[in-house]
Amino acid sequence: MTPSAQPSVAELVGGLDDDTQEQVQLLRVIIGSLDATLTEHVKWNAPSYVLNGEDRITMNLRNKQGLVKLVLHMGATRPEDKKGAPVLLDDAGIVEWASDIRGLITFADVADIRAKEPALQRVLTSWLAIDHRPPQR
Repeated sequence: MTPSAQPSVAELVGGLDDDTQEQVQLLRVIIGSLDATLTEHVKWNAPSYVLNGEDRITMNLRNKQGLVKLVLHMGATRPEDKKGAPVLLDDAGIVEWASDIRGLITFADVADIRAKEPALQRVLTSWLAIDHRPPQR
């Protein structure tokens, strides 16, 4: 692999510490079970999931807290309103919204992922069902 080449998801995950790797693998299984049309690739040096040509879920593995996070977003085609109400109602309260179309779900460890798994599956399934294109005016 050349220095500028993007690693595969398997290569990227294989290079993580054991704890992070275990969390990422569990999240990959959960996300992979949601929608057969999701495709996985590397974006922002982490696994990311594309639906209908747009990145919709991306892992954040390198942050100040050293935690595994999921970023819910709608790619580059829909404008973001940082003061707008979230486009998704999260009854479980696991999403920290940064804008109307971008939120974070943070995990402390594998046990936290497993505890949040039912809510996570509901949130992610609902998230992927939202049309990512900008509303027509």
